[in-house]
Amino acid sequence: MVEGLKELFLRFNYTDEKGFILNVPSLNNGEHLTLGFDNKRKEFNIHFTNDNITVPGAKRREFIFAMSAFRFFLFLKRFEVFYNQSIVNLILSSKTNLGKLKKYKFIVNTFVTSDEAEDKLIHKRKNGKHWKFRENFDWNLIADNFKYLEESDLNSDKVLIAYKYDKGHLSLQGFIYKFEHLKGVYFIPIRKYNRFARYMAIAMYNYLNAYPTEETLPFRQLMFERLKHPYLNKQEEKSLQS
Repeated sequence: MVEGLKELFLRFNYTDEKGFILNVPSLNNGEHLTLGFDNKRKEFNIHFTNDNITVPGAKRREFIFAMSAFRFFLFLKRFEVFYNQSIVNLILSSKTNLGKLKKYKFIVNTFVTSDEAEDKLIHKRKNGKHWKFRENFDWNLIADNFKYLEESDLNSDKVLIAYKYDKGHLSLQGFIYKFEHLKGVYFIPIRKYNRFARYMAIAMYNYLNAYPTEETLPFRQLMFERLKHPYLNKQEEKSLQS
């Protein structure tokens, strides 16, 4: 597990000539996912790259999504309004108080907001464009940042991840927020957050499927297989499976 974590990377590159590329690891060995914007073609795309293929001229990239700059930024603008309204409703409907949270004996992970601990675990290169786990980091740094929730942990500049300890295991319970201009504490249970994320994914799928193109078909098929929600009607199912 430790060796596997050390192989994880995030790499971001940008040039005025080519645009930006964000590489992230995938679950398949030797394969990574790339999100990119091509300044020459004025196009946003998503593709998988197989680093195991080393034969010159062989096809290493499999595109699953491509969209013109105009359509892509139009999609972002429209989706942003819907997302902002939805996330506000999600948070405002999740108001609670510290007493209730402490009653459940939540354990929080303060490591995720500790810049000092992060610097000791993650090696950043090329002006922060390349992230990788350090070879000699101390796992105790992570363990030492788990603690039972206290009022001193709540402030408006961080999100806390809440866990419960049961039978020797930590189980994720949700996310705790406190905002500068809102009274109270807000707790989003993980099940509620997962429903919200699924709702957003369905909304994204429905938008893309309302304006179908050949270049987005693999991505829409992938989303359909992951979601298979009753919001997707039979006609859409037939068109994607054909």
